[in-house]
Amino acid sequence: MSGFTASSSRIRVVETIGSVDETVFDTDDDMPHIVGTTYLASVAVDFDNLTQTVSYVGDSCIATESLERVNVYNPSVWSAFFVWTPSSYDWYYDTYTAGFMSFDRTYTPGFMSHEWEWVYDPCGYTIPYFEYSVDAEEYSSVTNIADLPTDEDGTALDVDFVIVQATGIRTTGGKDARFDQSLPTTVPTKTFSFQGSLLLESSGEASGGSWFRRIMSVYPSGSKLKLKVQESVKSLSRGAYDSAFPHIGETRSTYSFNLKVFFGKFRQ
Repeated sequence: MSGFTASSSRIRVVETIGSVDETVFDTDDDMPHIVGTTYLASVAVDFDNLTQTVSYVGDSCIATESLERVNVYNPSVWSAFFVWTPSSYDWYYDTYTAGFMSFDRTYTPGFMSHEWEWVYDPCGYTIPYFEYSVDAEEYSSVTNIADLPTDEDGTALDVDFVIVQATGIRTTGGKDARFDQSLPTTVPTKTFSFQGSLLLESSGEASGGSWFRRIMSVYPSGSKLKLKVQESVKSLSRGAYDSAFPHIGETRSTYSFNLKVFFGKFRQ
């Protein structure tokens, strides 16, 4: 039967649907509650510059054209020609000889000579070419930022969950290694809440896949509240030979956060 009961520090609300009693609320059931809070000001998160590697790919041919002295063989030649013999008169003998044509030839032996000429070489010399790539990296660092709440005996409570209420700014906006523009960030300009991890920055490949992520996590461990900073980078090729990533030295990002942390437990 629907109703409300309170007995021995237990509160229970029951609703009858049809002939079935269903519990709407019962303090004996597990329920979340806050056992402590802490305030943390100017928590710094720092990501360093990415790095790149240059790798030899191969050699490319460079065409040349040069003026060179070359040996030329001139072959032997027979030259044929006609010879005209003009008419003549011999006064002594009183005779006349008519002019006439005759055939003759000369022989010129072969010989070597030297000449200058332009010589084209499609691969006169070679130059190496290289490819640049962002170095792959999996980086993380963990620091203690607060103590967990304690019981009346000073023993750290076994916290079940943490809720973080945050405000923050990016104090240094790192650039995408490829472009003259800051990396996209998820940090809003107003107060926001998160549990566990928060993606701060990311960037994608031309295909749409992710190659770069920066993450901040806040979580309890032992008697401490910990801040974990992670950076996951997949190797990324430049896409053009002999071209370095122009903004690799400007990829560092830094943040400053004010955190209000709620420590919670479930009633056992």
